[in-house]
Amino acid sequence: MSLLIYSAIFWVIAIISSILQDRFPDVKVTSYQTVVKAIPTLLALGYVFYALPSGSLFYILLGIALFFCMLGDVAMEKDIIPGIGMFLFAHLFFTVNFVWQAVSLTLNFTNMLFAIACLGGFVVYVFMFIRYLQASGPEVPDFVLKAGSFYFILVSATISTSLLLWLTTGALWGFLPLIGALFFIISDSIIAINEFHHKLSRPELLIMPTYYLAIFLLSLGVVAFVF
Repeated sequence: MSLLIYSAIFWVIAIISSILQDRFPDVKVTSYQTVVKAIPTLLALGYVFYALPSGSLFYILLGIALFFCMLGDVAMEKDIIPGIGMFLFAHLFFTVNFVWQAVSLTLNFTNMLFAIACLGGFVVYVFMFIRYLQASGPEVPDFVLKAGSFYFILVSATISTSLLLWLTTGALWGFLPLIGALFFIISDSIIAINEFHHKLSRPELLIMPTYYLAIFLLSLGVVAFVF
C-alpha cells in the first residue's frame, strides 16, 4: 500500500468518524459507529505491518502500540478507565520502542539532555494541568486522578523518547512521530477538560481530529526511520 493511498483512505474514514462522534456522542460499544471509530487505527496498524521488514523490532513494537490504541478506541466508548488502561499500554510500547532504538545507536550526551529536559518540562505541565482540573471543576475521584497523572506522564515519556530517537538518528522526517506524540497529549488534555473540568461545546470535533492526527503521524515512523 502506497503512502498516498493509505493517507487518503485514513483521512476519509477519520473525517467520517469525527462527524459521527460529534453527531451521536452517546453510543453503545457494539454500534457501527464504534467500528468506524477504530478503523483508522486499524489502517495505521495494517500500514505498519505491510511495511514490516523481516525481523525489525521497531516496526513490531510500533504495531503493538497501535494495536493497543485500537483497543483503547473501543474501550473509551464503554468507560474512560478501561480506555486509559489500553492507551497506557500503547504508550508503554511507544516509549520502550523509541528508547530501545535510540540506545541501540550511538547515544549523544547532548541529545539525552534535550530529551530529559523535554520530559521534565512535560512532567511540570502534567502537575499544573492536574491542579487546573482540580481548581474549579467537579471533584475528580482520587483513583482517576492518580491513574490519569501516571498516564499523562507516560505520554510525556513518549514525547521525550520520540525526540531522543529523532535527534539520535538525525532522520529527515524523524520529527513526524514527535509531532504525533504532541498531538496525543493535546487530544487527551481536551478529553480531561471535558470530563473533569467543564463541558465543551462539540468536544468530539476537537478530540477526534487531534487524536487521528497523532495516530497517523506516529504510524509514519515506518517512513521516517529505517532500522
